[in-house]
Amino acid sequence: MRRSFKVQSTVVTVFAFIFVCMVIGCSSGEKLETQLSGSWKRVQGDGTVDINLEKSPASLVFDGKTYAATIDKVDKGKNSVHVKVTTDNGTSEEWVLHQVWNDNGSTFKLAFSHNGTQEILVPAGKS
Repeated sequence: MRRSFKVQSTVVTVFAFIFVCMVIGCSSGEKLETQLSGSWKRVQGDGTVDINLEKSPASLVFDGKTYAATIDKVDKGKNSVHVKVTTDNGTSEEWVLHQVWNDNGSTFKLAFSHNGTQEILVPAGKS
């Protein structure tokens, strides 16, 4: 009986160790803001969106206009960053950048919600 208990506790300990190693190994140390920063191309229509969330001051260049941005919320569970931008008319809006990963988890697109619309963006140079 004692031997069976030792075997069971050893098996549970080994599986717990493997699980913890997988979680630590699979999680990226790179911040979400860094992953989203860069130049992105619209899937529909022309133009790019340049996102700078990793360096201060944060900004988005959208339709040729530079918008000062403040990171309002980083939701790692939903892979999204909420930013506040000040528009041309002086009002503050919340824009959301959400990672949409492909089936095997190797690349992602961005769902970009702004001004009541949503666009899909891909890294510039890809279509």
